Amino acid sequence: MAHAGYIYEQTKNPDIADAYLDKMRDYISDTLGRFPKAGRPSEEIIENSRKLVYQGFSIIYCIKEVRIEIFVVYRENLP
Repeated sequence: MAHAGYIYEQTKNPDIADAYLDKMRDYISDTLGRFPKAGRPSEEIIENSRKLVYQGFSIIYCIKEVRIEIFVVYRENLP
């Protein structure tokens, strides 16, 4: 995941970065596994996409017939 480097730069600790990413992955999996439409529509970013937010990170995804496809994860407050 591209934001792994950002998390490591902020913490300077690979264990903390790994734990954070594990928690994020679990949140995404649990939330979208139970409530695929949990994110708000995000047509301005990608057609038919939705946006879920986790602690300042935006997760842009699309609901397919049998799966959820994640397009990008990015930090909201970065330029």
